[in-house]
Amino acid sequence: MKPIILNGTVVHGNHLGATIDMPTANIYPLEDITNLPKGVYYSKVSVDGKSYKAITNIGTKPTVKSDNAVNAESYLYDFSGDLYGKDIIVELVEFRRPEMKFDSFEQLTNQMHQDMEAGQNFLQKITK
Repeated sequence: MKPIILNGTVVHGNHLGATIDMPTANIYPLEDITNLPKGVYYSKVSVDGKSYKAITNIGTKPTVKSDNAVNAESYLYDFSGDLYGKDIIVELVEFRRPEMKFDSFEQLTNQMHQDMEAGQNFLQKITK
């Protein structure tokens, strides 16, 4: 997959990721993402001149939201701090899986843990 670059300012989301120790940076990209395959991507996020390995969901968050607004939501590995209001660059590196609606937040959380582990393994291999 040819990397896809998205730009945006981090906005407040539902704050559900923070409740399970997986805070995410939510953006509504300047670029049109409505035609991108909705789902989970291995990614890299740049903020304040630094680059972080990340995992990003492009979509509507069907398990936790009911509107159809498409956004990009990234978990940055090895980052702690406040990103609200900061401009970030998200580079989608590899598609992992399509977006899904889960029957419960617990099922979603379990899948997120699997995605995060697979993302760390994948990104370590390509950045060595």
